[in-house]
Amino acid sequence: RTMGRKGGGNKRDRGETWTAADHLERNAAKQGKISQKQLDRAALLSHDTKDKRESQKLQLHITKTLRQVDGIRERLRQWDDATEKKRRIAEDEKRRKEEEAADPDAPKKVRRRAGPETWKLRGAARPAWEVYDFDTRYIDPFIKAHEDDKARIQRSRNLLVMYKNNFGSPEAPPMCREFLALLMQLALLYRQANKVKASRKTLLECLELDSLESPISLARCYLMRLYMEANRPESSERLLVRLPDNDKSVWIQYSRLLIEYRNRGSKNDDENDNDDASSKTDSLEEALVLAVRANVYCAYFLAFGETFDSVIEYAEEIEDATDQEPLEEAIEYCNSELRQAWEEEEGATAWVKDKILAALAPSNKEKTGLSAADLDWETPLQRMEVTAKAAQAEEEEEVDEEDDEDVVDFVMFAGMFRTAMEMVEEQTSESRKTSRTRTELGVPVPMSN
Repeated sequence: RTMGRKGGGNKRDRGETWTAADHLERNAAKQGKISQKQLDRAALLSHDTKDKRESQKLQLHITKTLRQVDGIRERLRQWDDATEKKRRIAEDEKRRKEEEAADPDAPKKVRRRAGPETWKLRGAARPAWEVYDFDTRYIDPFIKAHEDDKARIQRSRNLLVMYKNNFGSPEAPPMCREFLALLMQLALLYRQANKVKASRKTLLECLELDSLESPISLARCYLMRLYMEANRPESSERLLVRLPDNDKSVWIQYSRLLIEYRNRGSKNDDENDNDDASSKTDSLEEALVLAVRANVYCAYFLAFGETFDSVIEYAEEIEDATDQEPLEEAIEYCNSELRQAWEEEEGATAWVKDKILAALAPSNKEKTGLSAADLDWETPLQRMEVTAKAAQAEEEEEVDEEDDEDVVDFVMFAGMFRTAMEMVEEQTSESRKTSRTRTELGVPVPMSN
C-alpha cells in the first residue's frame, strides 16, 4: 500500500483527476452533511468539470470542421484543374510514403547519391543566363509568377455557381461531394452545440447546393426537423414549396401531413365558408395519400403506436436512415421528437388510424383516397428481407464480428415489425367482430374520434 493514500478504489486511486466538486463531496460526506446547492456551486466554480471538457471538445471539433469547410469553399470558388492535379499528385505521394513508413515489412530503400543532373549550382558556378538579366535566356521569376497567375485566373472556374443545385451529379468533381459532407457534419455539430441559427444557415447553404430532385444529402430532412421542433409552421411551409411533391423522405411527407391536419383544424375553428373547408379537406386527403405512398410503415406505426412501442426494440440504434431504407427511416421517425408532435396534436393519430381502417374495410364505400395497394406493407418487406439476407450471407465470411457491430440488423427489425402487424390484425379483427355483433343485437356502435 502506498504511503499517503487513504483507502483504495476511489477516484484518485484509479488515476482520475479530482475536481472541486469531488473534494467538496468528500469533505461533506466526512462531516455527515451534504447539500445539492453546495455541489452545484462547486461545479459552477470548478474549471475542470466533465460538461466543460465535453463542451470544449465539441467547440474544437466545430472549429476544425469550419476551417476545412472554408478551405474547400475557397478552392471551389477558384477551381483550377492543373493546380488540383498537382495537389492530388502531391497528396498521393505523401500518402504512399506514410504507408511505406508505417509498414514494418516493407523493404528499406537504399539511399544513393543524386546524379549531376539534380545538382543546384551556386555562386560562381551558376550559369550566366540564371543570374544576369541582359542575357537573352534569362527568365525573371517575378514576371514568370505574374504570367502563371494570369493564366491560372483565366483557367479558373467557380464551381459554386456552375454546379449550384447539382453538386451530387456525376459531372461535378468529387470535391463537391466532400464539401456537402463537411457542410452536413458542421450543421450537425452546430445542432449538438445548441447553435440553432448557425445550424439553420449551414443547412440552407447545403440545400441550395444539393439537387432537389435527386438529393444526396439529408439537409432537407434535418431542416424540416429543425423547423418542426422549433414550432415554425411558416418556415416549414416555405420549405415544402421548394421541395417536389414526390419526395420519398418520411420527414418531408409526414411533416406535410401534420401541417395540413393543423391547418384543417384552424380552418374549422374559424368557421369559414364551405368551399374553403372542402378544399382543405381535399389537400389533407392528398397529403395523406402522398405520405402513405412514400412510406407505408410510418403510417401503421403512427396509427397503432402503443402496439409497436411494445414490440420494437433497439430503435435508438438507427441513425440517418435514407428513403432507400423505408423501414429504418419509419422507425427512426417514430422514435424522434416528431412522434411527440403527432401525439400532442389532438386526434391526429386517431384520424390516421380511421383512414387506414376505412381503406382496408372491404364493405366500406367511403372514398378516402387510399387503396389496399397503397397500404400493402408485406410485399415490399419480403423483397427487402430477401435482399438483406442475401447481402448478409455474402458478407458473413468477409466481415468480422467486431467490424459488424455498427451495422443495423434489418432482418431483426423486419421481424419485429411483422410481429407488431400480426398483433394489429388480431386486434382489428376482434374489434370488427365485436362491432358486427353489436350491430346485429341493435346496440349502437360508439363512433371513433
